Amino acid sequence: MNRSLAIGFTMLILLLLMAFIGPYVSYIDRNIEHLGAVYTDDGILVPPFSPSIDFLLGSDRQGRDVLSLLVVGARETLFVLLAIVAIRFACAGVLGIGAYYSSVMKALLALWNQVFSFMPSIFFVLFVMGLPFILFSEQRQLWFILTIALVEAGRSAKILHGSIEQVSKKSYVEAGIVSGCSPLTLFTRYFWPSLRIPLVTNFITDMGRALFLLAQFAVIGVFLQFSFDSLRYGGVDTVNNSYIWPSLLHNIHQDILSAQWVVLSTVGIIAYTMMTFHFLSDGIGNYYEKKYNRIQ
Repeated sequence: MNRSLAIGFTMLILLLLMAFIGPYVSYIDRNIEHLGAVYTDDGILVPPFSPSIDFLLGSDRQGRDVLSLLVVGARETLFVLLAIVAIRFACAGVLGIGAYYSSVMKALLALWNQVFSFMPSIFFVLFVMGLPFILFSEQRQLWFILTIALVEAGRSAKILHGSIEQVSKKSYVEAGIVSGCSPLTLFTRYFWPSLRIPLVTNFITDMGRALFLLAQFAVIGVFLQFSFDSLRYGGVDTVNNSYIWPSLLHNIHQDILSAQWVVLSTVGIIAYTMMTFHFLSDGIGNYYEKKYNRIQ
């Protein structure tokens, strides 16, 4: 039995139910209301509220129900991850496959990796997002997604190019080259059957990597979608307008001391999602490896 695939598929089903059906459960606050001070028999309570019957996972510092934030933000989080990795692999496909057929593309891939390996991904994204024409653009969210996708596209392209190089040394590929197959026929009939499974598994794994990277940005106060808010005593601050899970970590330095339930709930769902992608990727890889061995 393929336990990894079974576990990963079950966890994915639960995640999808949470994302697409969860917001319609009566207990979930789809409008994400902000609550201020609450008067009780024991006195006045101010947010963040600790876990209780009214707030199963507590509330954040704005009085928003954490459980509702996680459920409502699930769909947006998954869509953002899918968009980042889809753009990344589209670019990686052009670079990786093109590098095998063209020396110019191969040089471009080498240059791409050299440029983006010069500094950690997080610093490069911060530099790009700090550019005035991007920072004040109405399309900041698209720029943010595009930048994160492209930063590690070279790494994925390098892996793809390496896989193509390995497959090209197989005897059946050499036979196709000798028989005069066109580059398109050579790729679709000889390369693609060997590359599709690694591509699928790497695609799923990269969704977990993208989620972890978004969490790092949230910790340092870089949000996927935000607006500018004037401070009472002068100056401007950025206010998060997104419900994706990592955004709940922006007050982690304070919450870890006084509202641990916010941190634990957010880290828990992020860890759950990353484990889901890990089990799925591992299970799919094991399934096709066993299938291939049976054919052999």
